[in-house]
Amino acid sequence: MRYTERSLRILKFAEMEAERTTMIVYPVHLLLGVLLERTGVCAELYINYPSLTKILDERVKKMQLDKNDEGINYEPFTIKISQTTKMVLENANKRMNRYNQVYINEGHIVGGIFKIYDPQTKAIIDGLDVTRIVEIVSSPRDMIVPLKDYSFPTILKNNLTFRKAKQSDATLIKKFVEKEFGKGWIESIENGFLQEDVPIFLALERQEIIGFACFDVVRRKKGLFGPMGTSLSNRMQGIGYTLLHYCLYEMKEIGYEYAVIGEAGPLEFYEKACNAVVISGTL
Repeated sequence: MRYTERSLRILKFAEMEAERTTMIVYPVHLLLGVLLERTGVCAELYINYPSLTKILDERVKKMQLDKNDEGINYEPFTIKISQTTKMVLENANKRMNRYNQVYINEGHIVGGIFKIYDPQTKAIIDGLDVTRIVEIVSSPRDMIVPLKDYSFPTILKNNLTFRKAKQSDATLIKKFVEKEFGKGWIESIENGFLQEDVPIFLALERQEIIGFACFDVVRRKKGLFGPMGTSLSNRMQGIGYTLLHYCLYEMKEIGYEYAVIGEAGPLEFYEKACNAVVISGTL
């Protein structure tokens, strides 16, 4: 399994909490790890529920532990974890795959926790505002990128071609998007080709489309970045990063003060790639 840097810190915090209490990592320790990770949506969760750490601490003390549960070894942990924690991480991995992503993030982990129905975990989360917790950490969130002082970053050279889409690309792009991501983005792609200057950038390898990124196409709203996608076999090569910045640069040139990334899934990617910030909900 691959984890984002934030998720790895969450797992480390969870391990520290387990060492302090039970010596085996249980799902509750993962939730405590999320609360200890004071960045991004994890920080928002802590701000919204400052008493949640204390509540969970008290419930850990009252946990009915199975004396025969010796735990299992499981990477990347250095101490043993419970079978239920393994199930959480497997659920997180399934959630990641369902969204066609490549790294397990904090949202996948929290979603995995609340998919576990064993009596011990159920007792831990009983009475918590699960809907709101999931809404903050596990649901896609809108992000914003200030463009006033934005500058195009240095992009490493490779053998790929990046260019603006032309009207003649419409059929090929739609075939690529439907094959890699399904039909959900087709309407947005079609909206892009209704414009004279098509707001879509492409990544090509030997004239074959392997990635794309758009703006001003979702519901034909101005200032919205996305959708963006890279073929599964070509991820982790910086293609999405490059496509993102071609779009952001053009949005700045048009005159936009901000770019809004609607329902961003990989939050940490956008935080690092362009200093995007999650648009907070009501506190």
